Amino acid sequence: MLYFFCLRIVAPIVKVIYHIEYKGIDHIPCEGKLIVCSNHKSVIDPVFLAIPFKRQIRYMAKSELFQEHGKLASWFLYKMGAFPVKRNSGDAESIRTAMQVLEDNGVLGIFPQGKCVFDNTPFKPKAGVALVASKTKAPVLPVSIYCDGKIKPFRHVTVRFGEAIPYEELNIIENSLVSMRTATDIIANKINNMLEEKH
Repeated sequence: MLYFFCLRIVAPIVKVIYHIEYKGIDHIPCEGKLIVCSNHKSVIDPVFLAIPFKRQIRYMAKSELFQEHGKLASWFLYKMGAFPVKRNSGDAESIRTAMQVLEDNGVLGIFPQGKCVFDNTPFKPKAGVALVASKTKAPVLPVSIYCDGKIKPFRHVTVRFGEAIPYEELNIIENSLVSMRTATDIIANKINNMLEEKH
């Protein structure tokens, strides 16, 4: 598969250029549907998260990446398993695709801040991750990416995987926006606590 072929080539290079330290890899489930939820520090974050995974991560990516960089870039993103989502809108098509990934016991990657946040301000996600979890009853794996300042070559980067949060612990009530917000806060608190640990 092209995804794993590219990852085998890129992973050693990325590990050399970026001094990555992984923590909590044993928390990554080997099977079953899973939502990987992380803060977003740089455009290379999807590679950071993919390296320790034995399974492909299907990322929700902003639609501009597919529209503004040419047909070749769009083709490559699709081949890597990414699919577009329109930011700041109720994108029903992307939600359906995300649900299908999870219904097939796949791994869905979400950066719910909606954009890269280069400094170390607290992680403040949008509610999309809770929405997808509510529709699929999938557990959420919280991940923190920490670097002292912007991520640049030869700077130390810590990628920390927390324990997966079972869907039941999110306490989501169907059609309740309040419970959706509460679930989002639960996920945010997990990731912020890991960011505070730094390295």
